[in-house]
Amino acid sequence: MKRLSIFFTAALALFSLVLSSCDDDDCPNPLADSNGTLNISTTELTFAVDGGTASFTVNGGTAFVRSEAEWLTVERVSGDNHASAFTVTCGKNDGEERTGTILANLDGAFSRISVTQAGKIVRPDVEYSFRTAKELARDMYPGWNLGNTLEASGSGLGAETAWQGTMTTQTLIDYVKSQGFRSVRIPCSWDIHATDGRIDAEWMGRVKEVVDYCINAGLYVVLNDHWDGGWIEVEGFSMSSDKYVAVDEETITAKATQLKNYWTQIATAFRNYDEHLLFAGLNEPFQSYTLFNGRHKELTPILNRYNQAFVDAVRATGGNHARRTLVVQGPATNISSAVDPAIGFVMPEDEEDGYLMAEVHYYDPWSFCGQEDGSIATWFWGSGNHVSGSSHNATDGEEQWTKSQMESLKSAFVDRGYPVIIGEYGAQWRSLTTNQSEHDASIKAFFREVNRQAVDNGIVTFAWDINSLNQGGETGVMTILNRSSLSVFCAPAMEGITEGVKAGSWPQ
Repeated sequence: MKRLSIFFTAALALFSLVLSSCDDDDCPNPLADSNGTLNISTTELTFAVDGGTASFTVNGGTAFVRSEAEWLTVERVSGDNHASAFTVTCGKNDGEERTGTILANLDGAFSRISVTQAGKIVRPDVEYSFRTAKELARDMYPGWNLGNTLEASGSGLGAETAWQGTMTTQTLIDYVKSQGFRSVRIPCSWDIHATDGRIDAEWMGRVKEVVDYCINAGLYVVLNDHWDGGWIEVEGFSMSSDKYVAVDEETITAKATQLKNYWTQIATAFRNYDEHLLFAGLNEPFQSYTLFNGRHKELTPILNRYNQAFVDAVRATGGNHARRTLVVQGPATNISSAVDPAIGFVMPEDEEDGYLMAEVHYYDPWSFCGQEDGSIATWFWGSGNHVSGSSHNATDGEEQWTKSQMESLKSAFVDRGYPVIIGEYGAQWRSLTTNQSEHDASIKAFFREVNRQAVDNGIVTFAWDINSLNQGGETGVMTILNRSSLSVFCAPAMEGITEGVKAGSWPQ
């Protein structure tokens, strides 16, 4: 008994000596060999700035782990005599890039997993070289809209999910690129996020994050001032939103000043971005059809002044904005009005030639593209897709019309050195009780033809996409990608875009 007591005392002393020879970080298990290693599935983890989850496995038994960084959480999800699995959760990083470690320990052997998380990009104060708008355009097609997102009504960062439910992440934008898109148009509101004319800093920061996601993915970005509560797109052309009342000179001057104020702030915030970022001054000026139909010629001189104010404001900030490509909108972004000399639309004067683009939208025919009343909507579009005897066959606005519209843009703008973007186009994808295959073929044909004809005429397209997954039967919906599941929602549209771009030939 005495010998056993002596042996136990000696063993306890040895255990205490080993324990005191290292601290918790270097020797988490008192019996661990400092040269010991684990059979572990990975020794490095990386997270995007938004954070997320990752997993790893330790083979050989039930391991014990702990995070050595307060911004990482580790949870064991399973463990037995053979292996143990862990989940790592990483929060969003609001600062610069950061690194941390996770310590894993099994029966005296231990290893550390290195974790790196990207941070907010701090762009150096560098002046970049910029290619002309014409040179950029050939690298930008096809494009995609982050629709119903940063332009949604509401205050604060919650506005991003007010009209659709998915926060924008780097992973989402990477998926957009994987589908073949090379540009993202970001419809954005500013006035509703401003107080006394100053844009909220938190909102500006979030917009920059989303722009950075796109540029990180190697995409071009068109950032605009969208409908934005109608502060200029309606109220800049009518004194009333209920009925048309012509604006006076005081109103025009005030709106132009306000537009300059916002674009000066935006340009200042994005001064260190290269040619991948383009600015678009407005969205759809005087597009409220009940107010402005038949008044395009009357209102276009006012639009010309607003477009000039936008260009002047950005150029005045200097630096990288001296040659940044800027996009100005045609009357109601209507092709026929934009190309008609009698309407009077002109491109702004600029300090240097070659750095402006024009923007129009394309929803022709509206009965097929946008009409939500299924009883009068067009369901079947394009040669070979009509259904015999159906009242839902298109009667106008088909292939030949698309061709003529694109060719008119080439003559009016592209041939004069001004590339054109179709900032929005799309068609309601409907769920029908009969002839669904003919409707699907019509959707595919429309997207294919718009893109083929656009590419042939040197025009960059941006598909409208709102991330609503409810087709609403005959009502339909303009959604192409499911942002939450990172999958294609409307295969006919996506297939049409891919085939149309491939079939087109960019003019030399």
